[in-house]
Amino acid sequence: MQSRFAKLIDLAQANGSNDRRELLREVTDLFFESTGDRSAREDQLFDEVFQLVAAEMQDGVLAELAQTFASHPDAPVGLMTDLANHAFEVASPVLRLSPVLNEQTLLKIVGNQSQQHIKAVAQRPIVSEAVSEAIVRVGDDHALDALIRNDGAQISRTSMEAAVDRARRSEMLHRGVVSRRDMPLDLLNEMYFVVESGLRDQILQRNASVDPKTLDAALSKTRERMKKSVDDMGVEARKAMHFIESKKIAGELNARLLVSLYREAKRTHFLYGLAELTNLDHQTAADIIERQDIDGLAMICRAANIERPLFVTIAVLTCGGDQAMEKAEEFGKLYNSVPVEAAQRAMRFFKVRKAASGEGAAAA
Repeated sequence: MQSRFAKLIDLAQANGSNDRRELLREVTDLFFESTGDRSAREDQLFDEVFQLVAAEMQDGVLAELAQTFASHPDAPVGLMTDLANHAFEVASPVLRLSPVLNEQTLLKIVGNQSQQHIKAVAQRPIVSEAVSEAIVRVGDDHALDALIRNDGAQISRTSMEAAVDRARRSEMLHRGVVSRRDMPLDLLNEMYFVVESGLRDQILQRNASVDPKTLDAALSKTRERMKKSVDDMGVEARKAMHFIESKKIAGELNARLLVSLYREAKRTHFLYGLAELTNLDHQTAADIIERQDIDGLAMICRAANIERPLFVTIAVLTCGGDQAMEKAEEFGKLYNSVPVEAAQRAMRFFKVRKAASGEGAAAA
């Protein structure tokens, strides 16, 4: 065995690149042949020589080396660390597969390497909470999507909240967030009025399958999160909120008032009125109108038992566009197709959001 390990010394002393490449192949073979039969000193010597020769090899050779060692549980740690920090074409298999990279190494890679490197780390069979947190913090949407879709990624509640906040602004993240099995129910429901209809159906199915105790816990989480996220209200918003509150007290808050406010170009008043009438928080109501989300509008109006003709009028005004009147019949049919019970079930979380938002605004 001693004479075979002498090849390591030959490799370290070889001058020509061709000699080094051939010796690298031989020593790689020797490494695998001696697996389970090496001392700690021999492991260290292998690692030192591999690192030495890798520093002088072209990327093509290093890429082959990375593929060879990527999934090996006994791979030289120093070599794997060097390859993981190399150009992405070299680093990719090591980042995705190598079991010898520790958490500290992965955190440094996420903090200092490219978005491609970060995405590869997000695709590892197991990603710790600390590494997931770093990816959520500095990774782009491609990296975050890979992390969210990875069932082996351990993601904390705080990181889940940050991911959902990102997903509300990025369609790329919608499917991954909604499909993730351990996504907290309250955060999942925050996505309801953001995603397309197929994903909304998934959210409704999960809502229908949970027991009352789980639902109550999720609603409590929603309340806590909303209290933390309420922003200071501007002067116009305060005036609109007080106006709507006065109309509610007087028994004059209804869909007809909303139509009048919209036609009078009192947009803020209209949005606060819509939110109050449908038991939504103001931001969710504003998002629905901003996106001209006719499906979402039908859902909230159906849950609030707004009469079909008034819903059609509101839909034509806010979502009709240039061919508004031609769409009236289509909007009416859509409204009738929304199951009342499903709509009211979906709205439970948003009623809590509205209550928490109101408590925060009152305290501001």
